[in-house]
Amino acid sequence: MKNSLAFATLFIAACAIPTGAWSQKVYKCGSSYSQIPCADAVTVDTGDARSKAQKVEADKQTKQDAKAADAMEKARLKEEAQALAQNKIAGKTADKTKGAKSSAKADTKTEDELKKKKAKSKEPEFFTAKSAPDPKADGTKK
Repeated sequence: MKNSLAFATLFIAACAIPTGAWSQKVYKCGSSYSQIPCADAVTVDTGDARSKAQKVEADKQTKQDAKAADAMEKARLKEEAQALAQNKIAGKTADKTKGAKSSAKADTKTEDELKKKKAKSKEPEFFTAKSAPDPKADGTKK
């Protein structure tokens, strides 16, 4: 039991060591890249040529850009919500003016009934195969 515990601890420690992508070689074969060299392969340097200060500065700039993007998204969502609210208000006032005109015609059908009727008579959005009409049903003989 002690032996398996020591083996497990050693195995976990070995797995925790980073493999390091910097040790992988990348080859350019024509217009494609691969980890397997081809006949006329060119080795590509995949190392980061930036200094530590340059990398820190780039990371800092990336975080600032992400914060600015988040702020811009929040502002956009707020503007869209305000525009939607204004459109709903404008739509309600337009409905009220239409309602006054339509209340004079009490015997007309409601909008829901008209929508249902249109939905029933509407052709399907997709192709539907139909058989040819029966010539005997038309009363014509050929």
